[in-house]
Amino acid sequence: MLRQIVLLVVASVMLIACSEQTSGFKTFSEGQQALQTINNLLSTQEQQSEAASWPFSESYLQARHQAYQGLKTTTLDVSQQAQLNYLIIAERYPERYFVWPVQRDVISQARLVDDYSVNELANWLELVETQLIAAEQSNLKLNKIELTLLHNMVKSHLDNSDDSVQAALNKLNQYLTQYKPRTKLGLVGLANGKDWYQSKLNYFSGETKPPLTWLSEIQASLKQSQNADFVLLVSDSHAKPLVMNYFVESHQHTGLDWQLDYLDPLKSKRKLTKDEQYFWQVMMETDLGIHYHTWSEQQARVSLMKRLGVNQQQADWLIEDIVLYPAMSFIFIN
Repeated sequence: MLRQIVLLVVASVMLIACSEQTSGFKTFSEGQQALQTINNLLSTQEQQSEAASWPFSESYLQARHQAYQGLKTTTLDVSQQAQLNYLIIAERYPERYFVWPVQRDVISQARLVDDYSVNELANWLELVETQLIAAEQSNLKLNKIELTLLHNMVKSHLDNSDDSVQAALNKLNQYLTQYKPRTKLGLVGLANGKDWYQSKLNYFSGETKPPLTWLSEIQASLKQSQNADFVLLVSDSHAKPLVMNYFVESHQHTGLDWQLDYLDPLKSKRKLTKDEQYFWQVMMETDLGIHYHTWSEQQARVSLMKRLGVNQQQADWLIEDIVLYPAMSFIFIN
């Protein structure tokens, strides 16, 4: 009997090993394409063929995890390995509770795919609400900027949907109307938020330093700098982070993160002018202020307007970018 149990255990281990081996990718490009398929409802592209997984559904989380594990079997350069490690670490944190990333219009994207399903969209909208309720029970809440952006997105699709989707949207709209956001804008307001922010700082800066050290170094550099003249390029959308306006257009390197349209930020960034360096140092200071030092929206607004000479509307847009894309500004650290 013992011999049979041992044989069964060995057989199970071999099957698992074979399964893991066959799930690997041959090349980095193959793994990246798999992630693009998994994330296609979070895409900024206008045309999609079919929906692979609804964002942050159970099937999505499983498929994404398998893709990350599959990429481990490929030959990666230092930058690719760093990005993969960063994304794998992010799986530990509460992102999965916030099923609808407020940067992307998932409903409009879903309606572009060939196999668009009204019922599946309605079910996904119910998941959005269910996970937000579960998150509240774990003391995980949207901040007021995220809540406003999500609520506006929901309201933009009201009265323009099929019956089952309309019912789910109405229910979600009612829930968001009474939703009480967390008081702190930054990641520090979430459980394990400081650790999550540290992992982002480590990846985007390419160095492992605590936020207090970064703040001290950045503020020391700002004291030696003069106010800069620059053109602030803002839009009416946060679908793409502001850092992408400072990528090299002619020579971009592929990456793994849907938030960056699958470009490697550390390789794709361009050389900054002196004035642009000053601007991004101010953004880093504000980033640390919001996500680590619990700056209020008013504190961040006053600092940006004073440091950069921008108006209130521009400052608020920059704050939204920092809230939605924590630590990304640190790709421009000297």
